[in-house]
Amino acid sequence: MIIIPFEKINVDTLMDTPIFVNDDDNILTVIKRLLQTAKGYVLVNRSNKTIGIISDRDIQRLILKEGGMFSPALTAKDCMVSPVIMCEKSTSLNDAEALMQRKKVNRLPVVKNDGSKEVIGIINFDTIHSNLMTNFAKNWVKRKL
Repeated sequence: MIIIPFEKINVDTLMDTPIFVNDDDNILTVIKRLLQTAKGYVLVNRSNKTIGIISDRDIQRLILKEGGMFSPALTAKDCMVSPVIMCEKSTSLNDAEALMQRKKVNRLPVVKNDGSKEVIGIINFDTIHSNLMTNFAKNWVKRKL
Protein backbone atom coordinates (compact mmCIF):
# COMPACT_ATOMS: atom_id res chain seq x y z
CA MET A 1 0.00 0.00 0.00
CA ILE A 2 1.34 3.41 -0.99
CA ILE A 3 0.47 6.24 1.35
CA ILE A 4 0.88 9.76 0.03
CA PRO A 5 1.82 12.34 2.69
CA PHE A 6 -1.03 14.75 3.44
CA GLU A 7 1.02 17.82 2.51
CA LYS A 8 1.65 16.38 -0.97
CA ILE A 9 -2.01 15.85 -1.88
CA ASN A 10 -3.46 18.71 -3.93
CA VAL A 11 -7.02 19.98 -3.68
CA ASP A 12 -7.80 18.92 -7.25
CA THR A 13 -7.66 15.26 -6.16
CA LEU A 14 -10.54 15.73 -3.68
CA MET A 15 -12.48 18.68 -5.06
CA ASP A 16 -16.21 18.41 -5.65
CA THR A 17 -18.28 19.72 -8.57
CA PRO A 18 -19.32 23.32 -7.84
CA ILE A 19 -22.93 24.54 -7.78
CA PHE A 20 -23.68 27.88 -9.48
CA VAL A 21 -26.37 30.54 -9.73
CA ASN A 22 -26.26 33.77 -11.72
CA ASP A 23 -25.84 37.09 -9.96
CA ASP A 24 -29.24 38.29 -11.20
CA ASP A 25 -31.15 35.15 -10.07
CA ASN A 26 -33.77 36.02 -7.47
CA ILE A 27 -33.51 34.79 -3.90
CA LEU A 28 -36.18 32.12 -4.41
CA THR A 29 -34.10 30.58 -7.22
CA VAL A 30 -31.06 30.61 -4.90
CA ILE A 31 -32.99 28.91 -2.09
CA LYS A 32 -34.41 26.33 -4.50
CA ARG A 33 -30.90 25.54 -5.77
CA LEU A 34 -29.60 25.23 -2.18
CA LEU A 35 -32.40 22.79 -1.34
CA GLN A 36 -32.02 20.76 -4.56
CA THR A 37 -28.30 20.20 -4.14
CA ALA A 38 -28.04 19.92 -0.33
CA LYS A 39 -24.42 21.09 -0.57
CA GLY A 40 -24.88 24.05 1.76
CA TYR A 41 -23.67 26.70 -0.69
CA VAL A 42 -24.00 28.15 -4.19
CA LEU A 43 -21.36 30.11 -6.05
CA VAL A 44 -22.56 33.31 -7.70
CA ASN A 45 -21.40 33.87 -11.27
CA ARG A 46 -21.43 36.80 -13.68
CA SER A 47 -20.28 36.03 -17.23
CA ASN A 48 -18.85 32.64 -16.13
CA LYS A 49 -16.68 34.28 -13.46
CA THR A 50 -17.33 33.60 -9.78
CA ILE A 51 -17.98 36.85 -7.94
CA GLY A 52 -19.58 35.63 -4.70
CA ILE A 53 -20.79 32.77 -2.56
CA ILE A 54 -24.02 32.20 -0.62
CA SER A 55 -24.26 29.56 2.09
CA ASP A 56 -27.35 28.16 3.71
CA ARG A 57 -26.26 30.04 6.85
CA ASP A 58 -26.26 33.31 4.88
CA ILE A 59 -29.90 32.62 3.94
CA GLN A 60 -30.76 31.80 7.56
CA ARG A 61 -29.21 35.09 8.70
CA LEU A 62 -31.12 36.96 5.97
CA ILE A 63 -34.42 35.44 7.10
CA LEU A 64 -33.72 36.31 10.74
CA LYS A 65 -32.62 39.84 9.82
CA GLU A 66 -35.77 40.44 7.78
CA GLY A 67 -38.05 39.01 10.46
CA GLY A 68 -38.97 35.92 8.46
CA MET A 69 -40.02 37.93 5.42
CA PHE A 70 -37.93 39.06 2.50
CA SER A 71 -38.65 40.46 -0.90
CA PRO A 72 -38.59 38.00 -3.80
CA ALA A 73 -37.03 40.89 -5.74
CA LEU A 74 -33.79 40.27 -3.84
CA THR A 75 -31.11 38.80 -6.10
CA ALA A 76 -28.07 36.64 -5.50
CA LYS A 77 -25.80 39.69 -5.80
CA ASP A 78 -27.78 41.38 -2.99
CA CYS A 79 -27.00 38.67 -0.44
CA MET A 80 -23.74 37.09 -1.60
CA VAL A 81 -20.46 37.24 0.29
CA SER A 82 -17.76 38.82 -1.81
CA PRO A 83 -14.89 38.66 -2.56
CA VAL A 84 -14.62 34.89 -2.61
CA ILE A 85 -11.50 33.31 -1.12
CA MET A 86 -10.20 30.84 -3.73
CA CYS A 87 -7.25 28.54 -4.23
CA GLU A 88 -5.47 27.05 -7.23
CA LYS A 89 -5.88 23.39 -8.16
CA SER A 90 -2.20 22.83 -7.28
CA THR A 91 -2.72 24.01 -3.68
CA SER A 92 -1.91 21.30 -1.14
CA LEU A 93 -4.62 20.16 1.28
CA ASN A 94 -2.35 21.37 4.06
CA ASP A 95 -2.19 24.89 2.60
CA ALA A 96 -5.93 24.89 1.81
CA GLU A 97 -6.74 24.01 5.42
CA ALA A 98 -4.45 26.76 6.70
CA LEU A 99 -6.08 29.28 4.34
CA MET A 100 -9.57 28.25 5.49
CA GLN A 101 -8.60 28.69 9.13
CA ARG A 102 -6.88 32.02 8.49
CA LYS A 103 -9.83 33.43 6.50
CA LYS A 104 -12.48 31.69 8.67
CA VAL A 105 -14.25 29.98 5.76
CA ASN A 106 -15.51 26.40 5.33
CA ARG A 107 -15.17 26.13 1.54
CA LEU A 108 -12.68 27.15 -1.11
CA PRO A 109 -13.61 27.35 -4.76
CA VAL A 110 -10.77 25.89 -6.85
CA VAL A 111 -9.45 27.68 -9.96
CA LYS A 112 -7.01 26.48 -12.61
CA ASN A 113 -4.38 29.11 -11.89
CA ASP A 114 -3.71 32.26 -9.90
CA GLY A 115 -5.77 35.24 -11.00
CA SER A 116 -8.42 33.12 -12.70
CA LYS A 117 -12.01 33.47 -11.55
CA GLU A 118 -13.20 30.45 -13.52
CA VAL A 119 -14.01 27.86 -10.88
CA ILE A 120 -13.35 24.22 -11.75
CA GLY A 121 -14.21 22.69 -8.38
CA ILE A 122 -14.67 23.27 -4.67
CA ILE A 123 -13.06 21.81 -1.56
CA ASN A 124 -14.53 21.95 1.91
CA PHE A 125 -13.15 21.71 5.41
CA ASP A 126 -14.90 18.40 6.17
CA THR A 127 -13.43 16.70 3.08
CA ILE A 128 -9.93 17.82 4.06
CA HIS A 129 -10.36 16.59 7.62
CA SER A 130 -11.84 13.24 6.69
CA ASN A 131 -8.89 12.72 4.32
CA LEU A 132 -6.47 13.75 7.05
CA MET A 133 -8.02 11.26 9.47
CA THR A 134 -7.96 8.47 6.86
CA ASN A 135 -4.29 9.13 6.10
CA PHE A 136 -3.48 9.28 9.81
CA ALA A 137 -5.22 5.94 10.40
CA LYS A 138 -3.44 4.30 7.45
CA ASN A 139 -0.06 5.55 8.66
CA TRP A 140 -0.82 4.39 12.21
CA VAL A 141 -1.75 0.90 11.02
CA LYS A 142 1.34 0.76 8.80
CA ARG A 143 3.58 1.63 11.76
CA LYS A 144 1.95 -1.02 13.95
CA LEU A 145 2.51 -3.73 11.34
